[in-house]
Amino acid sequence: MSWRCYAIMLAPLGLCACANVAEQRDAAVQSLREDFAARTGTEAPEQATVNAPVVQAALATMLEDDLDEATAVRIALLNNRNVRAAYERLGIAAADLVQAGLLHNPVFDAEAIFFLEGGTELDLSLAQPFVDRFWRPLRQRVAEHQLAAQIAAVTHELVHLTSAVRREFVSVRAAQQLVEMQRLAVDAAVASHELMRKLFDAGNVPPQRLTAERIVEARARLELDAAERAAIEAREPLSRLLGLWGKDILWTIVGELGVEPLAGLDLGGVEGRSIAASLDLCENRALIDAAAQRAGLVEWQSLWPEGMLGPAAMREPGDGWGVGATFELELPIFDDGRARIAAADAQLRMLLHRHVQIAVETRSAARLLRDRLMRLDQRARYLQHELLPAQDKLLHETIQNYNAMQIGAFEVLAQKQQQLAASREHMTTLRDTWLTRIDLEELLAGSVPNDAMTTFWPGAGAAAAGPESQGH
Repeated sequence: MSWRCYAIMLAPLGLCACANVAEQRDAAVQSLREDFAARTGTEAPEQATVNAPVVQAALATMLEDDLDEATAVRIALLNNRNVRAAYERLGIAAADLVQAGLLHNPVFDAEAIFFLEGGTELDLSLAQPFVDRFWRPLRQRVAEHQLAAQIAAVTHELVHLTSAVRREFVSVRAAQQLVEMQRLAVDAAVASHELMRKLFDAGNVPPQRLTAERIVEARARLELDAAERAAIEAREPLSRLLGLWGKDILWTIVGELGVEPLAGLDLGGVEGRSIAASLDLCENRALIDAAAQRAGLVEWQSLWPEGMLGPAAMREPGDGWGVGATFELELPIFDDGRARIAAADAQLRMLLHRHVQIAVETRSAARLLRDRLMRLDQRARYLQHELLPAQDKLLHETIQNYNAMQIGAFEVLAQKQQQLAASREHMTTLRDTWLTRIDLEELLAGSVPNDAMTTFWPGAGAAAAGPESQGH
């Protein structure tokens, strides 16, 4: 894999012992923001944006007009509390790094013995763990790698959040378009029902023909109701991701889905690119390095147990002060450290195995999403350039035959309903294509989508409902 992402994470972590927590946290946030911008083309928020009045003022400005995709992403990064919680994790890791560079505090010991015959014996000592000075650089390196892993993990969360917002935005927009299409289907069904009613009133058709048209209209209205409910429910996931509530949930989206989902997207070498960008691999590599450093630290600590060294003073009754040194050393009689060494080695091997499996799964996701996207795009293009024009032509020819009084109005209305059904099929396929593109872009930005390992194809059983039924 490429180590570029890992190098970015470690770049700001060359530290001195006197560095404070705020400096380390700010360096980690800056590293995260630079990497996130390079991956997504979007700026992550700074620490200062957690100020509530600043956030509310920014939200009010962005919610004044109709939302577009870029604005929705900015709102989520600014207002979603999971982003702020993730930033706090960086603060915890930065504090752990500073803590790892600190020496243990010295221990002051005082003992006073009061004799019944008079006089007092005093023992004073000040001891410092001296072996700890040798472990300090190793502890720091472990903490540095753990902070790098945390930066990668938080970057992963922000990339996933950005992609999730884009997916829900597409779902809302498609749901709104499907509602409009279904309203046209209801209009056609109503017209057919009214025409049949007139023929029935004139005594030209039997009752069952009128009942059948009534059922068709009722079914169309039920499908419109379902489409409207789906459009309403599609808003809630996006509102949650944006962190909105109260009057702020009255946002609006206008516009239609683009008809070129693959425009500007490079599908070459997606396996290698997904491996190079993988934040899971980046995080796991940092954890591997931390585990390797920890394994070495544990092994050295088992060879050199903890020891205390420092000055001591004593005064006995009737005598002056005596000075000297105090020395304490742990004897590895019952705990020789082998169990801790075995656990550290097993932890390292576990992470190495996991690293290989992450790479396998990332490559699989890249292949699956690339092939799915290409096939969905082919399907959408076929519907757009073959089926829809054919349906339009058939409707036009049917209208011509109607004008020539060769067929009845019901045949025209039936063809109109078929045309609308083809348009809805094209819209759902177009929606699925856009969702899959966002999945692939998320993968190439370093984050494996939640459902990238799930097989999907329109018309295949339960999958016919679309990707949103599988967690999109």
